[in-house]
Amino acid sequence: MKNLLYFTFALCILVSCEKEKKEEHNKLAFDGIDETIKPGDNFFNHVNKTWYDQAVIADDQVGVGAYRFLNIPQRKLLEDILEEVSNGTHEKGSADQMVGDFYSSGMDTLRINALGFEPIQPLLDKINAIQTLPELMQFVVEEFRSGNRSLISLGISPDEKNSSVNILHFGQTGLGLPDRDYYFKTDESTLEIQKAYQAYLSTLFELTGNDTPEQHTAIVYAIERQLAEMHKTRIERRDITANYNKMAVSDLHKSQANIGWSNLLKNLGAEADSVDIGQPKYYEKLNALLGTIPLADWKTYLKANIMTHYADILSEPFETAAFEYVKIISGQAVQKTRAQLMVQKVDRQLGFALGQLYVKRYFNKDAKKRVLDLVNNFQKAFETRIDQLDWMSDGTKVKAKEKLYAITKKIGYPDVWRDYGTIRIEKDSYFENVVALRQNDYQYELANLNKAPNKNEWHTTPSTVTAYYNPSMNEIVFPAGILQFPYFDLNADDALNYGGIGMVIGHEFTHAFDDQGAQYDKDGNVKNWWSEADYEKFKAKTQLIIDRYGSYTVLDSLHLKGALTVGENTADNGGVSIAYAAFKLTEQGQDTTRINGYTPDQRFFMSVARIWRVKTRDAYLRNYIKNDPHSPPMWRVNGPLMNFTPFYEAFDVKPGDKNYKTEEERIKIW
Repeated sequence: MKNLLYFTFALCILVSCEKEKKEEHNKLAFDGIDETIKPGDNFFNHVNKTWYDQAVIADDQVGVGAYRFLNIPQRKLLEDILEEVSNGTHEKGSADQMVGDFYSSGMDTLRINALGFEPIQPLLDKINAIQTLPELMQFVVEEFRSGNRSLISLGISPDEKNSSVNILHFGQTGLGLPDRDYYFKTDESTLEIQKAYQAYLSTLFELTGNDTPEQHTAIVYAIERQLAEMHKTRIERRDITANYNKMAVSDLHKSQANIGWSNLLKNLGAEADSVDIGQPKYYEKLNALLGTIPLADWKTYLKANIMTHYADILSEPFETAAFEYVKIISGQAVQKTRAQLMVQKVDRQLGFALGQLYVKRYFNKDAKKRVLDLVNNFQKAFETRIDQLDWMSDGTKVKAKEKLYAITKKIGYPDVWRDYGTIRIEKDSYFENVVALRQNDYQYELANLNKAPNKNEWHTTPSTVTAYYNPSMNEIVFPAGILQFPYFDLNADDALNYGGIGMVIGHEFTHAFDDQGAQYDKDGNVKNWWSEADYEKFKAKTQLIIDRYGSYTVLDSLHLKGALTVGENTADNGGVSIAYAAFKLTEQGQDTTRINGYTPDQRFFMSVARIWRVKTRDAYLRNYIKNDPHSPPMWRVNGPLMNFTPFYEAFDVKPGDKNYKTEEERIKIW
C-alpha cells in the first residue's frame, strides 16, 4: 500500500510537471500557424486563424481571447478571492471585510428578489412630489451625488490650460441609447436597437405598476431624442480646443436660469467661480427644454432614468429586462452567473480594496521591476527615433524629448492605496451598499476640487487587463492585470516580451504624441510646443492614417471610422515601430539565433499578432465599430505592419501580396 501511495504521488508530480512543461511550451512557441495564409496577405490570420476557427465564445460572453477579454479569466481569480474572504471574519473596515461583505450582500438574491422595486420607491415618490423646476433640478443634483448622471454630467480633473489645479468639467449626457447617432440612423441594426430600448423602458414602467407604459416610454424617448440633437458626435469630441469652454458661473446663471447654475453648484457642494463646459450647446438646449417641456413629462423622464440606473441592483425581473436589451446590442446569448456579475460590481465599486488582495495573491513583484526596465529602455529608443525624424525640425525635437522624459510611469499597482474612509459595508444591505459606495466615489472626487492633481491617483484598478496614457497628467499606467501572458512573461525571451507588453508600452508612449496628445505640453497643459511648419506636416501624416483606416471594411460593407480611431491607430503604428527599435537594443534583438524555427524578428512580430488574438460576436463588433476609438483586432495587427519595412524583411513580403504597400505608401510618423 505504501509503495502504491508513493507511485501515485510520483505519477501526480510527473503529470503536473508535464502539464507545466506543456503550458510553458505554449507560451514560448507559436502553435497553429496557418501556412496556407501568406504573412503578406493577412498576418493576423497567418498567426491566429487556426486559433480563431477553434475558439468558442461562451454563451454568457461577447468575445474570447486576449486584451479586454483576458479579463474573463481574471474575474475567475477575483471570484476565488471573494469566495474566500466572504466566508471569513475580518476586522471592520479592512479590505477583506469590505469586499467580502459587499460580495455577500449581492449574492443574497433571496433578499434582493423579495424587495422587488421597494429600494427605489422612495425615489419615485420624491419625483411624484416635485412641483417646481427648482425642485426638479434639486432632485437631479441629489441623484448625481449618488452617481446618477441624468441631466448633468461633470468630472473633476486638471484645467487643460492650467494643469496645476483641478476644476469642474461639465459634459453632455441625458441619453439612454449608447450614442446620439442611435436616435437618428435608420439602418436595420440601429432600428432593432431602438425598438429593444423602447421595449426595455416599457417593461420597467410595467414592473413599477404603470398602467400606460408605452405612452410614458414615448415621452421619455422624445425628450432623449431632442437632447441627442445637441450632442456632439464622437468624432467632434476629439477636437480638444472646441471641447474646452471655460465660462463664469455668474454668466451661466443669468443666461440659463432654468438650470440655475449657482444653486446647482451649491447643492453639489462644489465651490467654483468658473467651470469648463465641454459641449455648450447641450446645456443651452437643456435650459430651453426645461422651459418648454411640461413638468409632468420631465418627471416621467426622471422615473425612467431612476429605473434604468438602478435596474441591475434590483430584483431579478429588472435585471432580466436590462439583459434583454443588452443582448440586442452585444449578441451575448445568456446572462453571466451571479458570482461573475458581482465580481464586476465589486471591482467597479471597491476596486482598489480588491486590488490589494489580488496583488498580494497573484502578482509577481519581480515583474514590476522588469517592466520598469523595459519602459526606461523604450524612452531611449523613442528618443533615438525622434532624433532620426526627417520631417521634424530640431527645435520641435527638443520639446518632444522634454515631454518624453517628463512622462510619469505607473506600473503594477498604486504606491498609495485609496482609502475608502469610514464607509460601512453590511452583508444584508446590497442596495444601500451600492448607493453608499457611489456617494463615497462622489465625495472622493469632490475633495480634489480646486486642489493640485493627485499624482498618486490611478484611474483603473490593478487587476484590470488594460493600459492607458493620461495627457493632462502626462503619465502612462500599466496595471498588474496586463503584466501576464501573452503580454509579459518573466521566463520568455525578449522577442516575445517586446512584441507583447512592449507593443503596449510603445502604444501608450505614442499617445503622448498622437492627434490629441500632441496638443499637450510636458506639464499636461493644452499648449502649442510645435513649430507651425512641423505641426502642419504632422497633421498631414495623421490624415493619411485617417484615410487609410477609413478604407478598411469589417462585416462586409461596414467601414472603420478613420477619424474616430486616428489616435489609437497612430499609437498602434508608433507602438510597433518603437517596440521594435527597443528590441533591437537587446542582445537577442541583435542576434539571428532561431527558436523553434523562427528568427528573433519573426518571433517579435508573431508576438505582436498574438496579443490581439480576439474573437467577438458580430453584434458586439458592429456596436464596437460605431462607438469604440480602437480598430478591431485584425487591423491592430495588419494596419501597422503593412506600414513597417522590418516586417516586410522578416517575412519576405513582396509585391503581389494582398497587404503589400510600396515604400512610398507606407505611412511613417513616429
